[in-house]
Amino acid sequence: MMMTAKAEDYLHRDRLRTISLLKYLQSFPDDTRLLHAEGPEGEGVMLLLRTAVSPYDRETYSGTRHVSFIASDHPDLTLRLVAQVPDEGPIVFKLSQPADEAAVATRFRLRRTTAFHSFRLADRTDWAEASGLVRAAPSEAAFALFEERGYERGWLISLVDAGRAFVVEAPAEGTTLSACFVFENGPGLWEIGGLATDPAARRQGLARQVVQTAFLEVQRRGHIARYVAEETNGPSLALARALGLHAFQCLTHFLSDDSR
Repeated sequence: MMMTAKAEDYLHRDRLRTISLLKYLQSFPDDTRLLHAEGPEGEGVMLLLRTAVSPYDRETYSGTRHVSFIASDHPDLTLRLVAQVPDEGPIVFKLSQPADEAAVATRFRLRRTTAFHSFRLADRTDWAEASGLVRAAPSEAAFALFEERGYERGWLISLVDAGRAFVVEAPAEGTTLSACFVFENGPGLWEIGGLATDPAARRQGLARQVVQTAFLEVQRRGHIARYVAEETNGPSLALARALGLHAFQCLTHFLSDDSR
């Protein structure tokens, strides 16, 4: 069931649908494992990530060893994939389809923890392009904003040095008041993350300007961008709505308490 070539081919057919799997496959190739299932119903892929290598998962789900992502055409295929989950204690499932949740719940007792909403650029926008905000690397002021949000400087520097990330900063009076970084998730797919604004400069439209510029820059480069907001982040979700972004996926996290 481990046919990696077939699994990767499946993941690249609809890259927005499988963007989370592609993200971790590219970011941690030595710490992920792909499982593939196929049948009359179609195909399915499960990506298993070692929790310890992902800073967010390591902190949020410290008592687990693996995180599972599933993309599947049918619940029966999901059941076949879930049967291959290692029996090594609690596991995190990040699922985008209710049918997959129902299938996983036949084997594991699931406890919902949170969800992340993904947005893409609408088909048409009337945004005015802001000049001078895109930078190849973060300023020290931007690094300070990112680090306050828990992002590791070394991780971002490695992406910038590899040409797989850039930064958008809104400066004023010699410093940066709002910033985000944009990084490659997979071939042709870039993610807008790390949005942060100095508390004294909020409600001035800077975050909106930064995110708009990030989307337009990715589009200019011929790629697709996504913006992600956790369900508890009201301001971030409100910004997505204000920008008229198109919601295309909700990735819900579940923690398994035990096997059935």
